[in-house]
Amino acid sequence: LEAELERITGQFQETRGRIRHLMRSGAEKFRQVWIVNEEEAKGLIRELLDADRIIHVQQLGIPWEEPRLGFMDNVGPLGGRREKKDAVEVATELLEVGRIQEFLGFCARKGSRVPPILRNSRY
Repeated sequence: LEAELERITGQFQETRGRIRHLMRSGAEKFRQVWIVNEEEAKGLIRELLDADRIIHVQQLGIPWEEPRLGFMDNVGPLGGRREKKDAVEVATELLEVGRIQEFLGFCARKGSRVPPILRNSRY
């Protein structure tokens, strides 16, 4: 029974590692595709702004002011925060790393804020 438990635990940890790897690689691929699409969209916007300027100056004879477009300075998806952890991942990390005493001591202090390990959790 203990050997079976060890085998299943090993399989679980291996599967969890694969899932984490897939999540990270998927997130990176998403970011790369986003950046390519963003650059293409910015190029089209620049062309539209140039056409707008030409219409204003040459056709309408009125001065043209370039609009303030703050999003043109952005690179990558908005809200690029660190990956959030769910409660089970946080609890597992606390138990695996042996930091449960640190966590409990932190929460017991009067006026304590959110423990560092929970700052990136979904809860």
